[in-house]
Amino acid sequence: MNILGIHNSGLLSSAALIQDGRITAAIPEERLDRKKMSRGFPSRALEFCLESADLSFEDIDLVAVGWNPGINVLSRYRGGFAERVRYSGEWLYSVPNHLSDYVSWPDSGATEQVFQTGGDALRIKYVSHHDAHAALAYYTSPFDASAILTVDAYGERHSTTWKEATADGIQTYQTLDFPQSVGSLYAAFTEHLGFRPFHDEWKVMGLSAYGDPGRFREAFAALVSTEVNPFELDLTCFNHFSFDTDGLLSEKGRSLFCERRRRDDPIESVHQDLAAALQEITEQVLLRCVNDLHGMKPSCNVCLSGGAIMNSVFNGKVRSKGPFDRVHIPFSPDDCGNSIGAALWAYHRENPSADRLSYPVMPYLGRAWSNEEVEAALKTARLAFRKSTRCAEETAELLASGAIVGWFQGRSEFGQRALGNRSILADPRAVEMRDRVNSAVKFREAFRPFAPAVTEEAMDRYFVSDGNPVYYMERVCPATSEARQSVPAVVHQDGSARVQTVTRETNATFYGLLEAFGALTGIPVLMNTSFNVQGEPIVERPLDAVRTFYSTGLDALVIGPFILQKSTT
Repeated sequence: MNILGIHNSGLLSSAALIQDGRITAAIPEERLDRKKMSRGFPSRALEFCLESADLSFEDIDLVAVGWNPGINVLSRYRGGFAERVRYSGEWLYSVPNHLSDYVSWPDSGATEQVFQTGGDALRIKYVSHHDAHAALAYYTSPFDASAILTVDAYGERHSTTWKEATADGIQTYQTLDFPQSVGSLYAAFTEHLGFRPFHDEWKVMGLSAYGDPGRFREAFAALVSTEVNPFELDLTCFNHFSFDTDGLLSEKGRSLFCERRRRDDPIESVHQDLAAALQEITEQVLLRCVNDLHGMKPSCNVCLSGGAIMNSVFNGKVRSKGPFDRVHIPFSPDDCGNSIGAALWAYHRENPSADRLSYPVMPYLGRAWSNEEVEAALKTARLAFRKSTRCAEETAELLASGAIVGWFQGRSEFGQRALGNRSILADPRAVEMRDRVNSAVKFREAFRPFAPAVTEEAMDRYFVSDGNPVYYMERVCPATSEARQSVPAVVHQDGSARVQTVTRETNATFYGLLEAFGALTGIPVLMNTSFNVQGEPIVERPLDAVRTFYSTGLDALVIGPFILQKSTT
């Protein structure tokens, strides 16, 4: 059974292909149209998925969309949705809309359409936003049964859901409706701190490590009540539910805090303190949601998903501060992952007794380029390069000598995190390397940390694990004293690191490089950041990598077995 999954209800639109329950291809549209956080219909991504499996659209049995407009139709405004058709094609939408008055629409799950336009019927399932988040988390987890928490800025109606997954499927216990939303809370203060809401929340998370939350603790207590379970925003302080606004905080909300920072203003201690207080209240609210879930469904296992679960600082505290023993967070818990989630939800509804995916499910789902294709591209660009028979060893030598290396191998990663196939790598042993990569290659704020990649065998030597794998760079772990001394470039201000553990099974090529660097230096750890500059998507094609190589301070580029170096003269 071939199912196409689509996410196009917001930022980071994407497409995915599920074939007989296996994820065979998936890619964000931004990688192909080269527009950061692209939100258009994922046409290029859809075409890639079909081409990668040598399919035509006629081979698709079902299209699953990670948003259910049937829930929106429940709105009291639905009667005016289609009173006037502007062109004839809109009958495809207006007729079903008017007929909706005579049918019972679901509050969750899926709405289905069938288009018959002369050929075979095309089935489209509209899966609710939070069901898609939940399906990605559960069906990529190692658990047979699990509690599930999904937290986002908003869905069709809900901002948060508490669910349970068993062999019989996924069911919902409780929901919290927008505009009560911890995701929108974080976005509002991301904007107030001079960053882009729904884009730059990870910048605020990084900034929070430098601040003292005490300065604004009382102000947040007035803004966010924890007397109401799980929490309640004072909506008179917000505008995130209004279309006519000059900011996500109202005048009343802004008056409780420091003056709104403009984007080019310097970052001062007051901004650090505000970020720290925001992170503190967000963690308190999310941990309460986790504890409530355990009260509804006592379990050893929990799956977390949704845009708010991109907060890796919170994720690192779920096991130590929460009631669950085992925690699974998927590789793309944000909306981008809903193309995969919707397709998995639809597949398991169509095939309830189907086998689960083998764990771990790795996100290397984009295009791979053959050595012949890479060599032809480099020759067409008239670039000097060499082909290595000891690629891992030679790259390790470059890194150990202080080179910053662009690393392009195999299929690209799905989502916003580089996990060793489209990465910029550097030696973590000198703290100065962090500033060098920030200023000469990434062109980003100096306060933002870099993540370490480490062989799984060496994880406990450098970082304090909570017992759960960290294959996706999805959570922050405390650094050990040895890490603070030997790899300071990947240890953040608060002594933490957002870790990726690598095994031979999860990524043999990247593991080989870490082994080679470890053999050379005694430290199987590398600084790993996404292969892009600020404001651009992660590189997808070899020529994307070449352009980034020559427009930044990268010293070397390794694409497959081919090595390019800049002249030192």
